[in-house]
Amino acid sequence: MTGIPAGETAYIRGDDGNALLSYRSFASIVGVIAALMSSVVLAAGTAGVIFLLLESRPLPAIAALILSAAFAAMIIILIPATHVTIFEGAAPAITIAQQSLNFPSVTYAIGTGDGKPVARIAKSFFSRFGRNRWEIVDVNDFLARGEAVEESLAHALVRKLFGKFAPAYQSNVRIDWNGEEAGWIIRRPGADGHADVLELNPATTLDRRAAVALAVLVLGSEP
Repeated sequence: MTGIPAGETAYIRGDDGNALLSYRSFASIVGVIAALMSSVVLAAGTAGVIFLLLESRPLPAIAALILSAAFAAMIIILIPATHVTIFEGAAPAITIAQQSLNFPSVTYAIGTGDGKPVARIAKSFFSRFGRNRWEIVDVNDFLARGEAVEESLAHALVRKLFGKFAPAYQSNVRIDWNGEEAGWIIRRPGADGHADVLELNPATTLDRRAAVALAVLVLGSEP
């Protein structure tokens, strides 16, 4: 699901290698640059706050904290919204529609091709500074029934810094649903960069369409 330039067709394949689903790639370097810039702004702001506090200047320290947080938020908010349709053949099968701004969290509505709600997926902006974490929200009661979390903090940080240039540090994502392991999103960058895998527990009650949409959001947005 990764390594496809924005605007080109990406394919989701079965175990036999045949294409089951397809979608128009939305991978973009914009989000990566925005996250990096906001991180730099927050880091600089934090350093300035500490310096001003050491200088016994609390009011300028508060102003620096507010300004740095505001600028970081503005950078993230400017990231274009994500809207994706996943096709089975020529027919829409799954839709992903961003419902909120990118700060402090972003929420995606997952639906069927005919508009029936399946789930919601939410991600906090602050997870960008550690292990990425996505909440899976039940469409019926709007409660977070599951989550997807990168398995290793160290690998997550290395990946944030070096991306696919550090293939030994690809941080896989564990999916939990209703307190049980539902599956894994496994990053396996091959020579062509298209070898990522979604593995689901056959016994999980997590809607497969929600799992596929989650994998597309996790992997398909990576340039």
